[in-house]
Amino acid sequence: MIRYIKLANDKKRDAEITFRSLNPKPAITMVMETGDKVINKRVVKGTSQSSTQTLLAKYDEKPKEGVDFQMQLAARLSEDLVNSDPEIDLELSGKFIDDVSRVYINEDEKPVFRVKKIEKIFSPKAELKEEREPKYNDSNITGESIVNWTGKLMPKSKVYNKLVFNKKYQLKHVNGLTYDFLFDMAKQLADKDALMMMGGGASGKEPLVMNDGGKPYRAFLEGRIKGDKYCLILHLTDQELKPLPTEDVK
Repeated sequence: MIRYIKLANDKKRDAEITFRSLNPKPAITMVMETGDKVINKRVVKGTSQSSTQTLLAKYDEKPKEGVDFQMQLAARLSEDLVNSDPEIDLELSGKFIDDVSRVYINEDEKPVFRVKKIEKIFSPKAELKEEREPKYNDSNITGESIVNWTGKLMPKSKVYNKLVFNKKYQLKHVNGLTYDFLFDMAKQLADKDALMMMGGGASGKEPLVMNDGGKPYRAFLEGRIKGDKYCLILHLTDQELKPLPTEDVK
C-alpha cells in the first residue's frame, strides 16, 4: 500500500509525495545446522490456573509474627517451584498456537467486556499530574493538511543527547518535478548538517499524526546527498531526554 504525505519547503511550496517505513533486513540470519531457516512459533507459556497469583492463593497459612505475609507466601512458593514445578501445566504449556485475540482481564484474572481506557500524564519527577480519556487524533499529513518547515534547525551533533527517535520514514519522489523538489530540500539540510523540525495542523507547528487514531509525534527531517542522489528521512519522536531532577541539598 502506497502512503502519501503533503510536504512544503521553506518557500511554502508544497507537493504530494510518498513515504515508506525504514525496516532494514538484518545482515545475519539464523539457520539450523542443516541450513534450513528458523521458523518462529507462538507457544502457550502458562494459564490463569498456573499464574503466581493463583498459586499464592492456594496456600492456607497464617501470618507469622515479625514476617511480612506476602514474603512468607513468596518463600513457600519459591520452594514449591524448585521441588514440584506447580507453574507448569503439562497439558498446555508449550503447545503451539496460531490465531490469538487480546482479552482484557481484571485483578482476579477474569475476562472483562467493558473497558474504559485512561491516559495518565506524568511530570519529569514521575508524579501523576492528570488522568484523562485518550484523545482520538486525526491524521494531519495529507489531504487539506500540509507538513511545513518550522524554520527550527537542530545540529546533528546535538541530537543524540536531546531526543529519542521512535520511528523513521524515507520520503520518495513520484516524478521528475518532485525529484527536484526533494533534492533541493536534502541539499539544504546536508549543507547545514542539521535536522529541520517539521510541523502540521492549522498553525504549521503542531506534532504530526501519521494515521487516523495514531499518536502525535514531533518530526525532524534529515537530508543526505551523494552526487545526483538524495535521501530524505523523517524522524519521529515523542520522548525528550532531560537530566534527572536534583534535590536541593541544605
